[in-house]
Amino acid sequence: MKTHLPMKTIQSLTILGGGTAGWMCAAYLAKHQPNLSVTVIESSSIGRIGVGEGSTPHLQLFMQSLGVKERDWMPACQASYKTGIYFDNWNGDNGCYFHPFFSEMDAKTAEVYFVNANARRRGSEYIDKPEHYFLAAVLADKQQAPLPQRPLPRALEYGYHFDAQKLADWLRAFSLARGVRHIQSTVSSVQHHAKEIIALTLESGEQVKSDFYVDASGFNALLIEKTLEVPFISFADQLLNDSAVAIAGDKINPLPSSTSAIAMPCGWRWQIPLQGRTGHGYVYSSAHTTPEEAEAQLRQAAQLDKGQAKHLTMKVGMIARSVEGNVFAIGLAQSFIEPLEATALMVTGYSIKLLNRLLSQQLEAQAINQQLSDLVLGIKEYVLAHYATSKRADSPYWQDAKIAALSLNELDELLTHWRSGGDFDAWLNQHRMHSPYIRPSWYCLLGGMDHRDSTCQMPFDQAPQHIEQAAKAYLTKLSDEHFTAHTTALEQLQRAQAFRA
Repeated sequence: MKTHLPMKTIQSLTILGGGTAGWMCAAYLAKHQPNLSVTVIESSSIGRIGVGEGSTPHLQLFMQSLGVKERDWMPACQASYKTGIYFDNWNGDNGCYFHPFFSEMDAKTAEVYFVNANARRRGSEYIDKPEHYFLAAVLADKQQAPLPQRPLPRALEYGYHFDAQKLADWLRAFSLARGVRHIQSTVSSVQHHAKEIIALTLESGEQVKSDFYVDASGFNALLIEKTLEVPFISFADQLLNDSAVAIAGDKINPLPSSTSAIAMPCGWRWQIPLQGRTGHGYVYSSAHTTPEEAEAQLRQAAQLDKGQAKHLTMKVGMIARSVEGNVFAIGLAQSFIEPLEATALMVTGYSIKLLNRLLSQQLEAQAINQQLSDLVLGIKEYVLAHYATSKRADSPYWQDAKIAALSLNELDELLTHWRSGGDFDAWLNQHRMHSPYIRPSWYCLLGGMDHRDSTCQMPFDQAPQHIEQAAKAYLTKLSDEHFTAHTTALEQLQRAQAFRA
C-alpha cells in the first residue's frame, strides 16, 4: 500500500511520549526544522522504560547533528565511551570474543583476521580471535578511551554508555531551549478519521491538534497500532527473550571502555560501565524461567546483594508500517529487538532523519517504510545469528533458542554458505548489500564463535606469522602513542565542561 504525506505544508507536529526516543525527535526537529511548531506530550503517570544504556556509533553522529560537543552532554548523562562488546561464554566453554566498532584505521590489520578466519572454516587447526586485529579491541583490552589524544589520519568510530533517564532529561532541556512546547499530561482519547489523526484529547479536556504526529508512546503504540490499527509483527517465535531485570551496581575501577554480554542459563546479562555506577541486567525468556529466578541468578552472577531490581516485559517485533497517514512511529512504538547489539537508539536516530526528509518532502512514506523494515529485519537476523551459532546445549533454553534462530531461512542460508568454505565476501556483496551489518561484523561473530563445519577440508591461505605480529604491534603502538586511560579521558571532559561553565 502506498502511503503519501498530505501535499499541504506541515506547520505543526506533536510527539506523543517523552522518553529518549521522543526527546531525540524533538531535539532533532528543533535543530533542523526551525519553522516547525513542535509539541511533546509526556505523561508523568506512565513513566519511561529507561533501561537501555548503550549505543552504537550512530549516537555519536546524532549528537554531532545537533551541533553539540561531548563535553556538553556526556558529564550530565554519566556517559562513558564504548569501543564494542565482549561476548562471554556463549559457547559454554568460558571463552569470549570481542565485537569491535570497525573504523578505517582497521582496514589493513582486519584483513589479516579475515584471512585466518577463512582458513579456519576451510579446515585450518589454527584458531584466531578478532580482538587481535581491530584498534577498538586493543583499546578495550587496555581500558582506554577511543578518543585520540593526538590526531590520527582517519576517524575512529565509537559508541557510548549512558544513563538513559539523564539522556532524556538532557535532550528535553536542549529541546525546550529551542522553542519546543512541553505538555505534561495523559492522552485520554484520540480523534481520527480515514487513517488521519485529527486531535488528541488530554485528561484535562484540552485538545491538541497538529498537522502531523509522532508516536513515541512506547510499547503502548497508542497512535500507530491502537488507533490506526497498523498490524504489529511479532518476532516471538524466533527471538525467545521477552523479559528483563535490571539492577544498578557500584562503579568499576579502573573503568572499562566496553560492554559485556555474558551468557546465562535462560538468556544473557549485560554489564555496562557508567561514570558513577554499573548497569547490570538479565535478558531472558519467561517461558524458561520466572522473574524471581532471573533476579536471583543475576544477583548471584554479578554479586549484587543490594540495589532495587526493575522488572520489564518486552514486546519483541515491529510495526508493519512506520508511517501511516499523518503518523510516524519511532522508538518502542515502532520496533524492539532485544538489546544484545544495543541497536535501539540507532534505529530511532535513523528513523528521525527519515522523518525529517519526509517533512521536507524529499522522500515518500512507502520508501521510508521499506527502509525501516529492512533495517529492523537486518538487525533481527544478526541478533539471531548469536543463538544459531552457539554451541551451548546445556539447558532447554539454549536448545530452543538455537532451533528458533535457525527457523529464519535467510540466516540458515547465510550460515550454510559460511560453513561451505566458499567465497563468503562475494556472497555477502550479492545477498546482504544493504544489511546494517557489514563484512567485519559477520566475520567477528562467525569467526569469534568458531562456527564451521569441522569436516570441511579445502585449500586455504593463512597469514604468515610475521604479518600477524606486525599487525598486532602496529595496533599496540597506536594505542600507546595516541590514546589514554578511559578514566583520564573522562576527567578531561569534566574539566572542559567545568571550564566552559
